[in-house]
Amino acid sequence: TMGVVTKILVKLLPMPEAVETYLAIFESVPDACEAVSAIIGNGIIPAALEIMDQVVTRAIEEAHNVGYPYDAGGVLIIEIDGMQEELDEQREAILSLCRKARAREIRVAQTAAEREAVWKGRKGAIGALGRLAPNYYIQDCVVPRTKLPEIMRFVEDVAARHDIIIANVFHAGDGNLHPNLLFDVRDSDQVRRVITAGEEIISACIDAGGSLSGEHGIGTEKQEYMDWLYSEEDLEAMRKLKRAFDPDWLFNPTKVFPTGEGPHAAKIHIGKAPVHATAAAVWK
Repeated sequence: TMGVVTKILVKLLPMPEAVETYLAIFESVPDACEAVSAIIGNGIIPAALEIMDQVVTRAIEEAHNVGYPYDAGGVLIIEIDGMQEELDEQREAILSLCRKARAREIRVAQTAAEREAVWKGRKGAIGALGRLAPNYYIQDCVVPRTKLPEIMRFVEDVAARHDIIIANVFHAGDGNLHPNLLFDVRDSDQVRRVITAGEEIISACIDAGGSLSGEHGIGTEKQEYMDWLYSEEDLEAMRKLKRAFDPDWLFNPTKVFPTGEGPHAAKIHIGKAPVHATAAAVWK
């Protein structure tokens, strides 16, 4: 944080003339990811491209009964908006690209109620996961979209090797992953496996040309992984920039920069986040 926002100017845009929502159903999440790359690679930028795996869609169905297929390996929500003539052209291209990516079925929402049902499930996804485990550790790495199939196969492998459940629901259009590593905080061995699995995913995303966070930020959760991505010279340049705006280190003084105390990412969800009382003095 480099300052306090005191005024924001916004430009209001008119509502789009038309909106269309599709639910593409796949046998696997990597197949759904291939469809995402194909759609954007063809110059189509939907308003939304959201992927959920079978763990998530089953939990949603049990909680909300919105009509998601119970046996699908992965589903892709696609929403486009704009002028109706433009949407007519995009629709045919999107449906064709999904089929080429091995979509077994593509549902086109015919009414506002059907569209709302599709989104009700997506918006209720995280809450529905509470039926599966009392705790979760959510990741926020981002990778190039072309790397999504490879990374999602890796996430599946991580879950199998560490014998944990990982529920994937994410903003595929941005390459922004949200693996939810499910666990019970009372099981210390499971907690250990979740932390190790999470670190493997972070490392793989960085190796794939990605970053630690797509939207949630670094905060205290990911600060000890910053030197996995940045050199000490990079981090010092960031510190200098912060000092220029915040010389007294008043804004979020214990965030972002590594403290040297070692990774502690999952502690955000396992218990209270660590508080580094002397960190600001060290970073200055």
